[in-house]
Amino acid sequence: MSHSRYLSAVFWFCFLLTGYVYFLYPIILTRLSRFAARNYTKSRITPPISIIISAYNEERSIARKIENTLSLDYPPELVEIIVGSDGSKDRTEEIVKSYRKQGVRLLAFPENRGKTVVQNDCVREASHEIIVFMDAASMCERGALRKLVSNFADSRVGAVAGRVVFTRLEKNLTAESQGVYWSYEQILKKAEGSLGSLVGVDGPLYAIRKSLYNSLDSDMMSDFISPLLVIRSGHGVVYEPEAVTYEDPTARTGDEFNTRRRIVTRGFTSLARYPELINPARMPLLAWQIFSHKILRWMVGFYYLGMLVSSLLLATRRFFLLAFGSLFAILCLSIYALRVQDVAGRWYAIPYYFVLVNLASVLGVIDYLRGRKVISWKPVRQ
Repeated sequence: MSHSRYLSAVFWFCFLLTGYVYFLYPIILTRLSRFAARNYTKSRITPPISIIISAYNEERSIARKIENTLSLDYPPELVEIIVGSDGSKDRTEEIVKSYRKQGVRLLAFPENRGKTVVQNDCVREASHEIIVFMDAASMCERGALRKLVSNFADSRVGAVAGRVVFTRLEKNLTAESQGVYWSYEQILKKAEGSLGSLVGVDGPLYAIRKSLYNSLDSDMMSDFISPLLVIRSGHGVVYEPEAVTYEDPTARTGDEFNTRRRIVTRGFTSLARYPELINPARMPLLAWQIFSHKILRWMVGFYYLGMLVSSLLLATRRFFLLAFGSLFAILCLSIYALRVQDVAGRWYAIPYYFVLVNLASVLGVIDYLRGRKVISWKPVRQ
């Protein structure tokens, strides 16, 4: 194979992988979900539940969160609320203690050990079989708990994901771009959920059977790996779009970039501890979903690097490849200019977030390969 043919093969291989991740996989997945959907039953049940809220320096939002949780449409005598404070240094614990008479229980941990470890300890202390995880800054609709729990009427269901709705998307381009990205993710979640194999849940609202919960290492991403372990056990993980919680998006570009970088590092770390999850001989459907939805997507930045380098090296013979490389460079410069000017606009949201997420993912992969551990957590609030 000549030099130019080799470079052309690199370009088209990377191009097709990118197209598969963002376009072909969703098409195949949605069509598969129509023909192979599992008919899980739902019923208006009200089993006793334990709500776990992890918090670290959340004095600005924890009171509102507790008030919101207490106001939800669910029999109060069947609800246990546990707030796990991960070494908070502000007034978080003082505020939580003021709700003791309303039945809110505080588990105060002296050190900041990470959200995953806090959840492990809180689950061990929980009294009930159905565990509902919430974030301190997300506010649920009044009927969210009933909608979420109704799925556990089917004994085959082991975990249920709620739907996160971002508010204040008009704040700036970073916030608006998350809304566009999340709309795309909802399509995948709905299809994967109908198959009973949802790849990852949203941390602000999801539920799991305590008997199926696995204690995880501190550097693992619980809302990603926990549902996968439920699927490994033979139970389904479903999506409940009517169980809604509201959350403000990240408004600062640097914060969102760092969040995406940590997610990728922790995601690869988690999968490395449970390689059977991506073994197609054991669980072919789940392995395909994880590779397509997560692993290959986390690598898209490398595909674009391959396209850019190969197109520039082929510039003298492949003018259209040079045009592609130039267009990509112009796009990056435009995105930087938009970030500096903080200009909002839905038209720019998709390419803006595409560049942000994939650049962060590249660094996240490098962090994982270098053996970096991401454990402690700090909430991003504006």
